[in-house]
Amino acid sequence: MSLTENLRSQNNFTEIERNIADYALNNMKKVSRMTIKEFATAAGVSEASVVRFCKNIGVKGFREFKLVLNQELVLKGKDSGFNIVKKHRKEELTTQDVLFNTLELDRLAVDQLFNTLDTKSVEQAVKKIAKSNIVVVYGAGASSMVAEDLTHKFTKLGLSTFFNRDFHYMLSIVLNMQEGDTFIAISTTGQTQEVLELSELAKKRKGTVISITTLQKSKLVKQSDILLSTPVLEEYFRVANLATRISQLVVVDVLYMNLYEKFDEEVTPKLFELRDAVKKYRN
Repeated sequence: MSLTENLRSQNNFTEIERNIADYALNNMKKVSRMTIKEFATAAGVSEASVVRFCKNIGVKGFREFKLVLNQELVLKGKDSGFNIVKKHRKEELTTQDVLFNTLELDRLAVDQLFNTLDTKSVEQAVKKIAKSNIVVVYGAGASSMVAEDLTHKFTKLGLSTFFNRDFHYMLSIVLNMQEGDTFIAISTTGQTQEVLELSELAKKRKGTVISITTLQKSKLVKQSDILLSTPVLEEYFRVANLATRISQLVVVDVLYMNLYEKFDEEVTPKLFELRDAVKKYRN
């Protein structure tokens, strides 16, 4: 039974639980942007009642409640329009259909970050990264492109950032980490063996492990000191690593812009200097 079906059935719900369920069903789009305090006030219940309600219906907390509710809302709206995964015949979709569906999927990847990415975790990550002597980054497969983008951006800020697709080379980098350094692990599933090995080694070196991974149970989540969660989209749309890659890149941009704000006066002259240096190589 889906979450929305559970809310509609209201089996054995108390009056307070019915109020919570009714408000959520009547304001599904609005709920995804609300804090637990805002939701509780709007539903006319206490925050504690919302927390208990979430546990009673089988979700961990209000954030997961919002995420699942939003996913079901999106999937409901995609029954007729978003069929890139469900198509059965070759060339069933026109080029225009594929364009629309791809843009919708990318938009979904960004929109759902409002529900999964915790701003407090971002702030903690920025503080740790800013104080690190070195930042080590690793991602395998499609996530390696995100790791490369992060390395490029952080280097422009003057941060000593290391990434290489060669796992053996990365072993040597991580083994040279010191206490206070930062390891950023990027993985869609949170189960990629190479990422887990490096993450575990980084913790043994007393480094801070920051993970960019989907909001679900995984070994990487358990190893992480700071979790930057992306939405679980590939569970529904298994077409390469499209949506998750977009979400991961947005998280990288959020980190980069926060660090830029933090280093503003120090880094801005360097960025202008870099711009002028690059101009020499343009026709």
